[in-house]
Amino acid sequence: MYLVIDIGGTKTLIAAFNRRGKVIKKLRFKTPEKRQDFEAMLKSALIPFSVKYGKKVRQVVVAVPGWVEQNVAVKFGNRPWKNFRIADCITNLFSCSITLINDANLATVYESSFHRGLTLYLTFSTGIGGGLARKTKLAKNTDGVEPGHTKYLWNNQHKEWEDIASCAAIGKDYDCQATSVRGEKAYSDIAHRVSLGLPELIHRYHPDFIVIGGPLGLLYDHFEAELKTNVKKLLKNSATLPRIVVAKRPKESVIYGGYLYAKIRDKAKR
Repeated sequence: MYLVIDIGGTKTLIAAFNRRGKVIKKLRFKTPEKRQDFEAMLKSALIPFSVKYGKKVRQVVVAVPGWVEQNVAVKFGNRPWKNFRIADCITNLFSCSITLINDANLATVYESSFHRGLTLYLTFSTGIGGGLARKTKLAKNTDGVEPGHTKYLWNNQHKEWEDIASCAAIGKDYDCQATSVRGEKAYSDIAHRVSLGLPELIHRYHPDFIVIGGPLGLLYDHFEAELKTNVKKLLKNSATLPRIVVAKRPKESVIYGGYLYAKIRDKAKR
């Protein structure tokens, strides 16, 4: 059995998987603003998992929205939580190893399992994250994929891409959740926002596939055609247009990536 904890800026999801990849228990809660409140809530939420499955859990994988070094969350996305030793907070609940991994990297592990060649995964959620992998094997330079902080000209201002094309930015401009946006004009606008950052990423990494994930992936069918047209125009024949596809699990790539990562690690130990 494997336990995956996906800590996001908005919500935290805990999922217990059996060895075949089936979710047998799931729990979700809103991620508190304060670190101490989060620690208390996380411990409380994990107690039922520990009591019922504790001895059966072979790996615990924790997905975090930021930079991980030596199993410590050095930076935590948009939260001011630095050098967060999450594993230390919950180690008494489980007897197995607890591993922290960047959330976009875990999603990349899962989504790359469906494609041959180099996969560039992009998640459009509270921010914009990304990762590189070949058939579940993360590329050496994947930790340098931070596309959301690159600036582009938008409405006569230079803004970070995630302040233009993330779900948070789109939701703010449309005064609703990004996934609730409707209408051809709005879909065209989203295609424009998303296409801004893709040419630079294509030139830098030369991926065979670009996978659009996160909540925005739920709208992909509505802006797919215009997105590809926009990117092709922006490239101006300077690079080959990779296949741009939607994630297999737009909102759950991280937890399934956590399961796959845990399974691979568990197999390697045997």
